[in-house]
Amino acid sequence: MARVANVTATDFPLAQQMPSSPWWLRVRHGFSVGALVVAPLLGLAWSLLVPIFRGSLDVEVTNVAARHAPFVTGTYLGVLMSFAMIPAAMAWGRLVRPAAPVVSDVATFLCAAGACFHGGVLVFQLAEASVVAGVHDHGAAVQAVTHLFDTSAFFLVLAPFILFYVGLAALAVILFVQRAADRWIAPFVLVAIAVELASPLPFKARLFFAMLTIAFAGVARAVWQVGAEDWAARAAA
Repeated sequence: MARVANVTATDFPLAQQMPSSPWWLRVRHGFSVGALVVAPLLGLAWSLLVPIFRGSLDVEVTNVAARHAPFVTGTYLGVLMSFAMIPAAMAWGRLVRPAAPVVSDVATFLCAAGACFHGGVLVFQLAEASVVAGVHDHGAAVQAVTHLFDTSAFFLVLAPFILFYVGLAALAVILFVQRAADRWIAPFVLVAIAVELASPLPFKARLFFAMLTIAFAGVARAVWQVGAEDWAARAAA
Protein backbone atom coordinates (compact mmCIF):
# COMPACT_ATOMS: atom_id res chain seq x y z
CA MET A 1 0.00 0.00 0.00
CA ALA A 2 2.91 2.33 0.70
CA ARG A 3 4.15 1.76 -2.84
CA VAL A 4 0.76 2.80 -4.25
CA ALA A 5 0.68 5.91 -2.10
CA ASN A 6 4.11 7.02 -3.33
CA VAL A 7 3.50 6.67 -7.05
CA THR A 8 5.15 9.51 -9.00
CA ALA A 9 5.17 10.70 -12.62
CA THR A 10 8.44 8.84 -13.20
CA ASP A 11 6.49 5.60 -12.92
CA PHE A 12 4.62 6.52 -16.13
CA PRO A 13 7.17 7.45 -18.81
CA LEU A 14 4.49 7.32 -21.52
CA ALA A 15 2.54 10.04 -19.76
CA GLN A 16 5.66 12.22 -19.83
CA GLN A 17 6.01 11.65 -23.57
CA MET A 18 2.40 12.69 -24.31
CA PRO A 19 1.70 16.02 -22.54
CA SER A 20 -1.71 17.57 -23.04
CA SER A 21 -1.99 20.19 -25.77
CA PRO A 22 -1.77 23.85 -24.70
CA TRP A 23 -5.22 25.29 -24.10
CA TRP A 24 -4.96 27.83 -26.92
CA LEU A 25 -4.31 25.06 -29.42
CA ARG A 26 -7.38 23.21 -28.20
CA VAL A 27 -9.46 26.38 -28.42
CA ARG A 28 -8.28 27.10 -31.96
CA HIS A 29 -8.90 23.50 -32.99
CA GLY A 30 -12.37 23.54 -31.42
CA PHE A 31 -13.18 26.84 -33.13
CA SER A 32 -12.38 25.31 -36.52
CA VAL A 33 -14.67 22.36 -35.82
CA GLY A 34 -17.40 24.70 -34.57
CA ALA A 35 -17.18 26.94 -37.64
CA LEU A 36 -17.68 23.96 -39.94
CA VAL A 37 -20.78 22.93 -38.01
CA VAL A 38 -22.34 26.35 -37.41
CA ALA A 39 -21.85 28.00 -40.83
CA PRO A 40 -24.14 25.72 -42.90
CA LEU A 41 -26.67 25.54 -40.04
CA LEU A 42 -27.00 29.33 -40.17
CA GLY A 43 -27.53 29.07 -43.92
CA LEU A 44 -30.19 26.41 -43.43
CA ALA A 45 -32.01 28.59 -40.87
CA TRP A 46 -31.86 31.53 -43.29
CA SER A 47 -33.29 29.51 -46.16
CA LEU A 48 -36.15 28.21 -43.99
CA LEU A 49 -37.15 31.63 -42.63
CA VAL A 50 -37.00 33.60 -45.88
CA PRO A 51 -39.95 33.06 -48.26
CA ILE A 52 -39.16 30.96 -51.32
CA PHE A 53 -38.59 33.19 -54.37
CA ARG A 54 -41.21 32.42 -56.99
CA GLY A 55 -39.63 34.40 -59.83
CA SER A 56 -41.68 37.54 -59.22
CA LEU A 57 -40.74 40.55 -57.11
CA ASP A 58 -44.44 41.37 -56.88
CA VAL A 59 -45.04 38.07 -55.05
CA GLU A 60 -41.90 38.51 -52.98
CA VAL A 61 -42.92 41.96 -51.74
CA THR A 62 -46.27 40.49 -50.68
CA ASN A 63 -44.53 37.65 -48.84
CA VAL A 64 -42.02 39.96 -47.15
CA ALA A 65 -44.83 42.25 -45.98
CA ALA A 66 -46.75 39.27 -44.58
CA ARG A 67 -43.71 37.74 -42.83
CA HIS A 68 -41.54 40.78 -42.20
CA ALA A 69 -39.96 39.72 -38.88
CA PRO A 70 -38.99 36.19 -40.06
CA PHE A 71 -37.61 37.69 -43.27
CA VAL A 72 -35.39 40.14 -41.38
CA THR A 73 -34.29 37.49 -38.87
CA GLY A 74 -33.57 34.94 -41.58
CA THR A 75 -31.65 37.41 -43.72
CA TYR A 76 -29.56 38.48 -40.75
CA LEU A 77 -28.75 34.83 -40.04
CA GLY A 78 -27.75 34.57 -43.70
CA VAL A 79 -25.33 37.46 -43.26
CA LEU A 80 -23.85 35.71 -40.21
CA MET A 81 -23.59 32.51 -42.27
CA SER A 82 -21.66 34.33 -44.97
CA PHE A 83 -18.99 35.45 -42.56
CA ALA A 84 -18.98 32.17 -40.61
CA MET A 85 -18.11 30.51 -43.92
CA ILE A 86 -14.75 32.30 -43.87
CA PRO A 87 -13.28 30.37 -40.89
CA ALA A 88 -15.11 27.26 -42.14
CA ALA A 89 -13.37 27.57 -45.51
CA MET A 90 -10.04 28.17 -43.76
CA ALA A 91 -10.57 25.04 -41.65
CA TRP A 92 -11.39 22.94 -44.72
CA GLY A 93 -8.36 24.37 -46.50
CA ARG A 94 -6.08 23.58 -43.58
CA LEU A 95 -7.37 20.00 -43.50
CA VAL A 96 -6.23 19.36 -47.08
CA ARG A 97 -3.24 21.74 -47.09
CA PRO A 98 -0.40 19.28 -46.30
CA ALA A 99 -1.05 17.36 -49.52
CA ALA A 100 -1.78 20.36 -51.77
CA PRO A 101 -0.59 23.60 -50.15
CA VAL A 102 -0.83 25.98 -53.12
CA VAL A 103 -4.08 24.71 -54.61
CA SER A 104 -5.78 24.50 -51.21
CA ASP A 105 -4.74 28.07 -50.37
CA VAL A 106 -6.19 29.35 -53.64
CA ALA A 107 -9.41 27.38 -53.14
CA THR A 108 -9.73 28.67 -49.57
CA PHE A 109 -9.28 32.25 -50.74
CA LEU A 110 -11.91 31.88 -53.48
CA CYS A 111 -14.42 30.31 -51.10
CA ALA A 112 -13.86 32.91 -48.38
CA ALA A 113 -13.96 35.85 -50.80
CA GLY A 114 -17.17 34.58 -52.39
CA ALA A 115 -18.72 34.20 -48.93
CA CYS A 116 -17.88 37.84 -48.16
CA PHE A 117 -19.65 38.99 -51.30
CA HIS A 118 -22.63 36.78 -50.42
CA GLY A 119 -22.93 38.74 -47.19
CA GLY A 120 -22.97 41.92 -49.28
CA VAL A 121 -25.79 40.53 -51.42
CA LEU A 122 -27.87 39.84 -48.33
CA VAL A 123 -27.42 43.42 -47.14
CA PHE A 124 -29.52 44.37 -50.18
CA GLN A 125 -32.21 42.01 -48.86
CA LEU A 126 -32.16 43.84 -45.54
CA ALA A 127 -32.62 47.07 -47.49
CA GLU A 128 -35.53 45.40 -49.30
CA ALA A 129 -37.17 44.65 -45.96
CA SER A 130 -36.82 48.31 -44.96
CA VAL A 131 -38.40 49.46 -48.23
CA VAL A 132 -41.35 47.08 -47.85
CA ALA A 133 -41.89 48.18 -44.25
CA GLY A 134 -41.62 51.88 -45.07
CA VAL A 135 -43.60 52.06 -48.33
CA HIS A 136 -47.20 51.11 -47.69
CA ASP A 137 -48.37 51.32 -51.29
CA HIS A 138 -47.81 47.87 -52.83
CA GLY A 139 -47.12 49.10 -56.35
CA ALA A 140 -44.63 51.71 -55.16
CA ALA A 141 -42.90 49.14 -52.96
CA VAL A 142 -42.53 46.74 -55.90
CA GLN A 143 -41.11 49.51 -58.05
CA ALA A 144 -38.63 50.57 -55.36
CA VAL A 145 -37.49 46.97 -54.73
CA THR A 146 -37.13 46.36 -58.47
CA HIS A 147 -34.94 49.45 -58.75
CA LEU A 148 -32.91 48.28 -55.73
CA PHE A 149 -31.95 45.02 -57.44
CA ASP A 150 -31.69 46.47 -60.93
CA THR A 151 -28.61 48.59 -60.30
CA SER A 152 -24.94 48.23 -61.13
CA ALA A 153 -24.07 48.33 -57.41
CA PHE A 154 -26.06 45.15 -56.79
CA PHE A 155 -24.46 43.29 -59.70
CA LEU A 156 -20.98 44.39 -58.63
CA VAL A 157 -21.61 42.56 -55.36
CA LEU A 158 -23.54 39.65 -56.88
CA ALA A 159 -21.09 38.68 -59.65
CA PRO A 160 -18.08 37.82 -57.41
CA PHE A 161 -20.36 35.64 -55.25
CA ILE A 162 -19.79 32.83 -57.80
CA LEU A 163 -16.29 32.51 -56.31
CA PHE A 164 -17.87 30.82 -53.30
CA TYR A 165 -19.10 27.92 -55.41
CA VAL A 166 -15.81 27.69 -57.33
CA GLY A 167 -13.74 27.59 -54.15
CA LEU A 168 -16.06 25.15 -52.42
CA ALA A 169 -16.02 22.81 -55.42
CA ALA A 170 -12.21 22.98 -55.55
CA LEU A 171 -11.93 22.15 -51.83
CA ALA A 172 -14.28 19.20 -52.35
CA VAL A 173 -12.20 17.85 -55.24
CA ILE A 174 -8.94 18.20 -53.26
CA LEU A 175 -10.58 16.42 -50.33
CA PHE A 176 -11.62 13.56 -52.59
CA VAL A 177 -8.27 13.20 -54.36
CA GLN A 178 -6.21 13.37 -51.18
CA ARG A 179 -8.60 11.15 -49.17
CA ALA A 180 -8.49 13.66 -46.32
CA ALA A 181 -11.99 12.66 -45.16
CA ASP A 182 -14.81 10.30 -46.10
CA ARG A 183 -14.96 10.17 -49.90
CA TRP A 184 -18.75 10.59 -50.06
CA ILE A 185 -18.39 14.21 -48.90
CA ALA A 186 -16.94 15.57 -52.16
CA PRO A 187 -19.60 14.23 -54.57
CA PHE A 188 -22.26 15.24 -52.04
CA VAL A 189 -21.00 18.84 -52.10
CA LEU A 190 -20.72 18.88 -55.89
CA VAL A 191 -24.30 17.66 -56.25
CA ALA A 192 -25.44 20.33 -53.77
CA ILE A 193 -23.73 23.04 -55.84
CA ALA A 194 -25.35 21.70 -59.03
CA VAL A 195 -28.75 21.75 -57.32
CA GLU A 196 -28.26 25.34 -56.21
CA LEU A 197 -27.03 26.64 -59.56
CA ALA A 198 -28.96 24.60 -62.12
CA SER A 199 -32.01 23.08 -60.47
CA PRO A 200 -35.46 24.53 -61.26
CA LEU A 201 -36.70 23.51 -57.80
CA PRO A 202 -38.19 26.51 -55.94
CA PHE A 203 -36.82 25.17 -52.64
CA LYS A 204 -33.33 24.53 -54.00
CA ALA A 205 -31.64 26.88 -51.50
CA ARG A 206 -33.09 24.85 -48.63
CA LEU A 207 -31.94 21.60 -50.19
CA PHE A 208 -28.50 23.10 -50.85
CA PHE A 209 -27.93 24.11 -47.24
CA ALA A 210 -29.39 20.88 -45.90
CA MET A 211 -26.85 18.96 -47.97
CA LEU A 212 -24.03 21.31 -46.96
CA THR A 213 -24.92 20.81 -43.29
CA ILE A 214 -24.43 17.06 -43.69
CA ALA A 215 -21.24 17.39 -45.73
CA PHE A 216 -19.66 19.99 -43.45
CA ALA A 217 -20.42 17.78 -40.45
CA GLY A 218 -18.35 15.08 -42.13
CA VAL A 219 -15.48 17.53 -42.64
CA ALA A 220 -15.80 18.71 -39.02
CA ARG A 221 -15.48 15.09 -37.88
CA ALA A 222 -12.29 14.69 -39.90
CA VAL A 223 -10.88 17.92 -38.44
CA TRP A 224 -11.75 16.79 -34.91
CA GLN A 225 -9.87 13.52 -35.43
CA VAL A 226 -6.68 15.36 -36.44
CA GLY A 227 -6.00 16.59 -32.91
CA ALA A 228 -5.07 20.05 -31.65
CA GLU A 229 -1.27 19.88 -32.04
CA ASP A 230 -1.33 18.25 -35.46
CA TRP A 231 -3.94 20.83 -36.49
CA ALA A 232 -1.59 23.65 -35.52
CA ALA A 233 1.28 22.03 -37.43
CA ARG A 234 -0.76 21.92 -40.65
CA ALA A 235 -0.55 25.71 -40.98
CA ALA A 236 3.17 25.41 -41.73
CA ALA A 237 2.80 22.53 -44.19
